[in-house]
Amino acid sequence: MNHFTLTARLVAKDAIRFTPAGIPVMHCQLEHAGEANEVGVARKIQMSVEAIAIGPIQKGIEQMDLGAKAVFEGFLAPKTLRNQRLVFHITHIQLKD
Repeated sequence: MNHFTLTARLVAKDAIRFTPAGIPVMHCQLEHAGEANEVGVARKIQMSVEAIAIGPIQKGIEQMDLGAKAVFEGFLAPKTLRNQRLVFHITHIQLKD
């Protein structure tokens, strides 16, 4: 199963573009800082994640202010067939206080 959940802040978003079929697409950048337990030891993690919102979920990213914190859910997929760098495809957003 390919399911990814990340609590992060929206730190950058590109202008909306449209696929040839007219579907809205927005690329964005998310930043996460926190801790994870690895073999019984707390490990500090700070990372930046390239993400994309396609279709109706794009509206959620468009309306979010930069710096807003949310729980993002979705899946990871290669950027393109030739570029195997992973991109987070957002399918659900839940804003955090």
